Amino acid sequence: MSEAASDGRKLLLVGAHSGDFVWRAAGAIAAATSQSGEARVVALSYGERGESGDLWNEPDQTIENVKRVRHEQAEEAAQVIGAGVECWDLGDYPLRVNEETVERLADEIREFAPHVVHAVVLRARLLASGAGVASAFATVKPPELLYFEPHQPELCGFLPNTFVDITDVFETKQRAMRAMAAQK
Repeated sequence: MSEAASDGRKLLLVGAHSGDFVWRAAGAIAAATSQSGEARVVALSYGERGESGDLWNEPDQTIENVKRVRHEQAEEAAQVIGAGVECWDLGDYPLRVNEETVERLADEIREFAPHVVHAVVLRARLLASGAGVASAFATVKPPELLYFEPHQPELCGFLPNTFVDITDVFETKQRAMRAMAAQK
């Protein structure tokens, strides 16, 4: 099994939408938490526009209700796999990531001090690590950086190089997927 799922490791996963961690990394998260690891998920948006198609089929649907449902489903899915989850509500189509968001991610990395970071948070990881010497702000040892499979890997040349055996927690991942009922 990968170091990413070893005993006591802390994983920080950052995804664009509240369901990304479920479909892309729930098995790795469940494998880590089942071995005394800890996982925290940051969803930059709820996926209220691009990944909530079934919810928009309901009569008189509102964006506030879609966000509420997606939040509840993300919390349920995270609970199933033993992770904490935060939704930052930065918008969806377009997702608005700015310097403040990068700094907020850096603070999250400093506070949680993960061993592994799954995400597109390279700049925040570097900022949280500082220059590798004592500085005017708290720093952490640079966490290992792993990427989970993007939505359309064939369009961006994604080639996986780390694999986590999720056989023992596959049913847990399936339960988390069922909790994200607004997304198939």
